[in-house]
Amino acid sequence: MSDFDDLVSAERRRLDEQAAAHAAGENARRRGDLPEWQRVVARVQDLLSSAARHLRDAGVPPVPVLEARKPNERLQLWGFELAGRVVVVGHRWLLGPLALDAEGRAYSMSRAVPLVPDFPLSQLPGLNKKMRKARLRTGLAPDRQVTWASMDPYVLDPAVGVETGRVACFGKGEDGTPLLLSTDPGSGRPLEPVLAEAVARHIARHTRR
Repeated sequence: MSDFDDLVSAERRRLDEQAAAHAAGENARRRGDLPEWQRVVARVQDLLSSAARHLRDAGVPPVPVLEARKPNERLQLWGFELAGRVVVVGHRWLLGPLALDAEGRAYSMSRAVPLVPDFPLSQLPGLNKKMRKARLRTGLAPDRQVTWASMDPYVLDPAVGVETGRVACFGKGEDGTPLLLSTDPGSGRPLEPVLAEAVARHIARHTRR
C-alpha cells in the first residue's frame, strides 16, 4: 500500500471512531433525558385528567363530536343523490388550544359550529336537504354547537420527547415544567396556568346561564 492509501485508511478509522463516540454520547444523553420526559408526560396527563374532572364535576356539558359516514358508493355510481349517515362518536370540551374528552385525552384544537348551518351544505338542492336531514337524525337541535371528528387523540410517548424535543403539542421548560407549544418549536407557555384559565372560563360561562 502507498502512503496515500495509509492516510485514507487512517482517516476512515478516525471518522468511524468519531461517529461511534458521537453515537455513544447521544445514547447516554437520551438515557439521561428519558426520566425527565417521563416526569413531564406524567404531569401533563395528571393536568389533563384534573381538567376533565373539574369540568365534569361542574356539570359543564361537552360538545358532541360528529362523524359523517360515507354513503353507498355503488348507488352513487347509479346517479342517486345520497347523504352519508351522521353519528355522534363522542363528546369533548373545546379548550382553545386543544380539545379534551371525559377520560382526559387531548386532541388537536377544533372549533364548534352549529349542527345545521345557515349556508347550503351542497349546491344540489336535493342533496342539501338529505344532508340536513342526516344531521337532524342525530337527535340534536339544529342550533346545537358540535364539532367534527378529525384526528385521533394525542399519543403521549416520552421517547418521542427525547427524540424530537416535544410530545404532540407539549414540551418542557428548562426546569421540567410542561409547556403548551405552538407550531413554532421555540415558543411555549406553561401548560398549567393556560389549562386552568381555560377550565375556569368554561365553568364561569356555564354557571352564568
